[in-house]
Amino acid sequence: MSNSSERQFDASKASGSKYLRHIALIDGKTDIYAVLDAYAVTCPARQHAIKKLLCSGIRGKGDVMQDLKEARDAIDRAIQMQQAQDEAI
Repeated sequence: MSNSSERQFDASKASGSKYLRHIALIDGKTDIYAVLDAYAVTCPARQHAIKKLLCSGIRGKGDVMQDLKEARDAIDRAIQMQQAQDEAI
């Protein structure tokens, strides 16, 4: 009889499995571009916001607060773009 520590985890059956993606690795690492590709993020404003949020304060250009504000600005622009696209349909 197996105990819970011996059970194999099946990610495809886990809650939240829709968030799992295969991501290309280079020497065991990935970058923001591979993540964006894995999640099929094609809107440039969304891409910019995600990059700012994932890398807040670590890029060597500005601090966390600046990156958060710039991410918010990019999200606002993504909303404008989506609204325009929805209205065109």
